[in-house]
Amino acid sequence: MNLKKILEQIENYKSFLKSEKGNRYLYVWESLEFFQKNWNTESDDLLEMYDRSLNNSTSRRLWVKEDFYPKKMMKEFIKMEPEYVRLAFRDLFNDNKSLAGRVDRFVFYCDELLKIYFEKNKKARENDHYHNHAVAMMYLTFRFPEKHTLYHFKSFNNFLKYVGAKDISSTHDLERFSKITKTINTFLLKDEELIELLQSRLEPQHYKESNFLSVYEFLKVANKNM
Repeated sequence: MNLKKILEQIENYKSFLKSEKGNRYLYVWESLEFFQKNWNTESDDLLEMYDRSLNNSTSRRLWVKEDFYPKKMMKEFIKMEPEYVRLAFRDLFNDNKSLAGRVDRFVFYCDELLKIYFEKNKKARENDHYHNHAVAMMYLTFRFPEKHTLYHFKSFNNFLKYVGAKDISSTHDLERFSKITKTINTFLLKDEELIELLQSRLEPQHYKESNFLSVYEFLKVANKNM
């Protein structure tokens, strides 16, 4: 990868943080705080716990957009098959297994749950569970923010092309995504001015422990400057 281009984008990222738009993605830090305070896979009331864990005071765009309702569908799945859902999350959060395998299986579990949902709701209008690779990575990021970041396929691939990476895949390659985002995070942590900018904007409702969310934000900003 072209180091000069990476460093140029870090400067662009710092300019973004200093601008009026610098707080645009802070809602993600708040969502992470909600999740960290409330998530418990073994909760007796899985539905109430799940609903409480995915929350935000300013934006719910991570799980509610036009024709995109993963939280709504997961709540339906929990009402219908709570132990199956619990099993799916246990597997997703098992760090002893490969990242790509866990995410693929989680999407498969949701495919199976959707089939059961259709069997029990013949007149259901929903035709999707909305749990793609990005949503699975959202859960993983919120559960292990010190290891993962939010996944946006197009932004990531655009960045790879921009920095001259070789063998860019047209399909999901989460193992590579994990490796490269860790590399990017290393570069970000070396910039003291950047770290100060990131920390200074955090309010009590935002997650403040070490995390990879800035990598996601960096990639989103870079995509607007490439």
